[in-house]
Amino acid sequence: MRRLAIILTFTSSMFAASGTETKDISQAGIQTAFRILQKEYIRSSDLTFDVLNRAALSGLLERLDFGAELVPRVNGAKPGALTGVQTELITPQIAYLRPREITERETAEVEKHLRAFVEAKVEHLILDLRTPAPPGDFDDAADLLSLLVPKGEVLFKMKQMGQTTSETETNAREPVWSQSLLVLVDDETNNLGETIAAVLRQRKQALLIGAPTRGGAVRYETVPVDAEWSLRFARAEVLLADDSSVFKKGLQPDFAVYLPTATKRVVFQSTEDASVKNAITDKPRARFNEAALVANANPELDSYIRRSAGQSLPEDQPKPQDAVLQRAVDLITTRTFFQSAKIDWKRKAPASGETPARRAIPVTK
Repeated sequence: MRRLAIILTFTSSMFAASGTETKDISQAGIQTAFRILQKEYIRSSDLTFDVLNRAALSGLLERLDFGAELVPRVNGAKPGALTGVQTELITPQIAYLRPREITERETAEVEKHLRAFVEAKVEHLILDLRTPAPPGDFDDAADLLSLLVPKGEVLFKMKQMGQTTSETETNAREPVWSQSLLVLVDDETNNLGETIAAVLRQRKQALLIGAPTRGGAVRYETVPVDAEWSLRFARAEVLLADDSSVFKKGLQPDFAVYLPTATKRVVFQSTEDASVKNAITDKPRARFNEAALVANANPELDSYIRRSAGQSLPEDQPKPQDAVLQRAVDLITTRTFFQSAKIDWKRKAPASGETPARRAIPVTK
């Protein structure tokens, strides 16, 4: 009976805190309901100690959400998981970086690419932190932030459970990138990516584009609980320079753009061995024009014949588009256009017959 009382007390406390149907019931009422079910329920024999224990743990993990979870005990990297950094120049002035994980290896690779961009005089960087990845080490998050934040500045703080003081991470090196920066985030951004985005946004060094994040900026500890499973739970909370926290709150993007998770994953998979520009540009349908006339061809006639024969055409199944990356490129292009159109009151009017100077706008090919 003592064991049953402990289980009922623990289970009732958990459900009283989390269940919307039980929020108005007292602790004693919930325990009474459990006892009645164990005695009077039509299949009371099903309500064993094992069932109650598992129900209590499942309800507690659901209550804690991503603050604690059971994970399989797997040694090494997940089979087939891609690592490294995907990078590309979308235009001569817009660079794209997507670390598939945030580890020491990826950070070193990011630094190499950033230095190459600086040497090529690239003006804008899009940092994509939407790749789903397991929780990582915050030393790696600090190393990546050190490439972007001025030397001597506070990056973030870590507050351990049960401690009143926090541990401060400060940048001890000169940054590599100091130009325009956009960061892409969504609900699959992991704890390191969310911390990086929060720090850069609070410092007003970057704009966030995408979907709200989960609010999982915490340091996790993983402890084995049996031969096959481990318990991963939040052990320390990340605080920003002003001691604010995003845990359980998440980040609201500056420009909200919705992209279904399934579509994003298809886009990522399709661009692993191809240009990311394929996910933000469309190939125009071939039409009958002067070039086709010279080549003695009529692509529109070919399409008509295939359609009449019941065959599908490429435009019938448009490829998935990365709307978030599209909006990021659009934002940069628009900003560049308006900056080039800024009125210079000191500029003299062109002489008669002189062609006004125009600044070229980068065009995605």
